[in-house]
Amino acid sequence: MSKKPSLFDNVETPKNASKDLPQDSLTFKDSAKKEKGLLYLKNLKYLPRFFSKREKWVLFFLVALVILTSVFLGVENAGYNVQVIPTEGGRYVEGVVGEPQHINPLLSQASDTDQDISSLIFSGLLKYNENQELVPDLAESYEISEDQKNYTFHLRKDVVWHDGEKFTADDVVFTVQTIKSPEINSPLLSSLSGVAVEKIDDYTVKLTLTGDTYSPFFKESTIFGILPKHIWENISPSSVALSEANLKPVGTGPFKFKDYKKDKKAGAILSYNLERNSDYYGNKPLIEYFTFNIYMDWDTAIEAYKKGDVLGVGYIPRDSKLLITEKLEKKINYYHLKLPQYFALFFNWDDNPLLKERNVRRAIAYSIDRDRIINEALDGEAVPVYAAIMPNFLGHNEGIEKYAINPQKAKEELEKGLWKFNQEENAYYKDNQKLEFTLFVSGQESYLKTAEIIQEDLAKIGITCHIEPIDPITLKTENVKPRSYEVLLYGQLLMHDPDPYPFWHSSERKDPGLNLSNYRNASVDDLLETARKTTNKEDRINKYIHFQNIMAEELPAIFLYSPTYLYSVDKKVNGIELEYITLPHDRFASISKWYLETKPILVKEEDK
Repeated sequence: MSKKPSLFDNVETPKNASKDLPQDSLTFKDSAKKEKGLLYLKNLKYLPRFFSKREKWVLFFLVALVILTSVFLGVENAGYNVQVIPTEGGRYVEGVVGEPQHINPLLSQASDTDQDISSLIFSGLLKYNENQELVPDLAESYEISEDQKNYTFHLRKDVVWHDGEKFTADDVVFTVQTIKSPEINSPLLSSLSGVAVEKIDDYTVKLTLTGDTYSPFFKESTIFGILPKHIWENISPSSVALSEANLKPVGTGPFKFKDYKKDKKAGAILSYNLERNSDYYGNKPLIEYFTFNIYMDWDTAIEAYKKGDVLGVGYIPRDSKLLITEKLEKKINYYHLKLPQYFALFFNWDDNPLLKERNVRRAIAYSIDRDRIINEALDGEAVPVYAAIMPNFLGHNEGIEKYAINPQKAKEELEKGLWKFNQEENAYYKDNQKLEFTLFVSGQESYLKTAEIIQEDLAKIGITCHIEPIDPITLKTENVKPRSYEVLLYGQLLMHDPDPYPFWHSSERKDPGLNLSNYRNASVDDLLETARKTTNKEDRINKYIHFQNIMAEELPAIFLYSPTYLYSVDKKVNGIELEYITLPHDRFASISKWYLETKPILVKEEDK
């Protein structure tokens, strides 16, 4: 077997070197000796002839390494360090479900996809940052009157629409007036119905609360996106929903509309493309292009993820997470985002008088293992909840009774209520009446599994729970709306402001109110009425704490858990800072910090 050539073999006696060398230099050694030095400059020109292609690459790499090392050592000795920093460029592609229809902040509330895109294209007077803090956006500052009825906004003067037109107070006034137009039928109408808008000058507007509009208005009603008057003023209110401007929007946000691609046969939008707004007044995004790929369902979006068609998926349902392979999981980051949403057992003792007994409700509360529900039914994608006002919200009461699982206390509560245990039946009786109830629940897997765990926990105590699984639409229309259930496992979504009035005031007992326990308590009504009107933050907090204490004492509902929103993005995407969101599109709150590309720079030691 012939010996494999090496770098050193070829230096000694290259077999085919004599053909092109001078007659008196048949070998490199001979020539070197004659010229009195192996690396005499005259002979260096013949070096390439003595190396194979592979050896030339090795030599090139070694020389380059020596040069780079020398450069870096020189830089370091001069007091500099090389630092890699984010830079502009790259395309981020995210898979979402649902075709865009109304990329218009006045109409986008019905679709997560519409809201996702609208949040990147449009800006509001104020906005919530990645920490869910209210900060200025189109308004550079604002003033609030002493009675908190007048809000004066001073607008930025460096804002232009994506088509180059100047942004002014006229756009704000036009947007508010358009929202208040009944013909538009905007979901934002109710929040602004008691608000008057006035232009003070080109860059100042005043919003005035009229009638009984409550003070929390400020947080919820100044973040809506502003429309360009010069585009929408010529579109009649009856034509707004059908206007082409809904799919080719012009805004002031960090990204602007580029184009979209449709399926040639079906006409459905397959992808929607945005590009970086280089004229953005805030921190300009680093990502150059942002593309939404549209899919029929999350499973299909995840399959595209596995193929490398997208770098992120807008939401990973618990059941769909099983589709993510080990190979893909190594390439992605999960973000477990906390939501202002809770699931609870709502008692309706109008349909089951046994549930009127406080001891019975307490016994049920002490029987339930929240941790087991979270781990077994929800794969850990939730956190326990114990009150109507959740942690990190104004007025949350950390000190209330949590009713942590305690089977012994559960039995003691029933004994206090004079319930007698029948060991043969594993059931409690009083006045020949068995302690039992029916739990109405959505037939979806995670909810049904939660109900089964509750049923098992209660059976250990001796409380009989029957499960009535119903498809989600039927449950909402035939049970939730008419309040036709004994106990209901259901969720409620809060907003940035924790105002519990819509969920627990007695005036909200009937649909479309959200008081699902038909709860009536005069003290609670008074606390919630005054809390939403007060202009004093501490007073509002105290009223909320008192409200939660009453709720913990009476237990019209048992609060169980708050699900987390599972968001997934490729590890190639950096700069994502997320912990809390209120709505799905809030995941883009820190979009200006996201980046795909980097570059090296020299930094002096003292500047680090």
